[in-house]
Amino acid sequence: MSARRAGASAGGEHVAVVVGAGAAGLGAAASLERRGVPTLVLERYDGVAASWRRRYASVRLNTVRWMSGLPRMSIPRTYGPWPTRDAFVAYLEAYAERHALEVRTNVAVERIDPTAGGYRLTTSAGALQAQVVVVATGFNHTPRTPAWPGLADFEGTFLHASAYRDATPFAERDVLIVGLGNTGTELAVELLRGGARRVQVSMRTPPNILRRSNFGVPATVVGRLGEYGPAVVPDRLGRLLQRLLWGDLTRYGLPPAPYGIATEIERKGLGPVVDNGFVALLKRGGVELVPQVERFEGTEVALSGGRRVRPDVVIAATGYSFGLEPLVGHLGVLGPSGRPLASGAATHPAHPCLFFNGYHAPLRGQLPSMSGTSRQIASAVARRLARQA
Repeated sequence: MSARRAGASAGGEHVAVVVGAGAAGLGAAASLERRGVPTLVLERYDGVAASWRRRYASVRLNTVRWMSGLPRMSIPRTYGPWPTRDAFVAYLEAYAERHALEVRTNVAVERIDPTAGGYRLTTSAGALQAQVVVVATGFNHTPRTPAWPGLADFEGTFLHASAYRDATPFAERDVLIVGLGNTGTELAVELLRGGARRVQVSMRTPPNILRRSNFGVPATVVGRLGEYGPAVVPDRLGRLLQRLLWGDLTRYGLPPAPYGIATEIERKGLGPVVDNGFVALLKRGGVELVPQVERFEGTEVALSGGRRVRPDVVIAATGYSFGLEPLVGHLGVLGPSGRPLASGAATHPAHPCLFFNGYHAPLRGQLPSMSGTSRQIASAVARRLARQA
């Protein structure tokens, strides 16, 4: 892998440029090179897998190992069925090396503009030209924090979950986690095991909750099978599985999700929460669900329904935005949520040489879909370049 550090010029003309050296970017780049398309990868940070490196140490893949690898290189069996953060980072580093990808690090792409011959990329190291651009800056790009009234004057400690690293600083403290998604539930379990005095989780909408493996079958496999039929099938199967796994959680403050698993993905782009011990803690009373946050008032947090809590720490597990507006927001290729209107091998009619990889969340999960979308993008690019030759 060729990695050119900060200060290196990004100028020149290129056949294909991939923006982002995470899983989606590396998979697309390797697939393009396999098709004979010379490809440059630009990464704003100082190495591949930057977003994975910044996650908390205990995080694991929620999709099974043998379905989560990128094209032409499986994740090693020795990493176990659910690889850790560090194992997956090592895999992505090895992937870039094996496929001899040219990755220029510490080069931030700031804007993409169409030109007669393709696209002009304005970067922190200068401008460059590419016939084809693949944007793969990540599904979880920019931390998102709601504009709660009074937050700026909150007298406790506040942080977004993206800044969380481990439970050590929160021992013997009362913690309020805002958001009952994968991150929120995982942090709740870790904080309690790490010695937090009390953990409360603020919930706005009840989620679907499954295990990584349900009755011996990985949820990734069940999700893949569910993609072949109408949404009502995985919706009903998901509700049945949850009932068998957990029983009725309403008495613990967690009623059924308003939408089934497939419908929730279609409407919100959100997959199910993967349980790591949270439900057991909830049933034992180790963690408490509280209503959604309305505002901050000094040392207190006001919740809907009139309740107030006084946590020492508030962690916002409130998700991320795609962060694509500065790059391509002026091109008319984004929907209201900031998600690309077309992704994978599909492109916007006005921009047939601008691709997006890693922004689709199918039932099987993002990583298991990236191998296919990376190959599909490469195939579409090769055909287009052949027609232009």
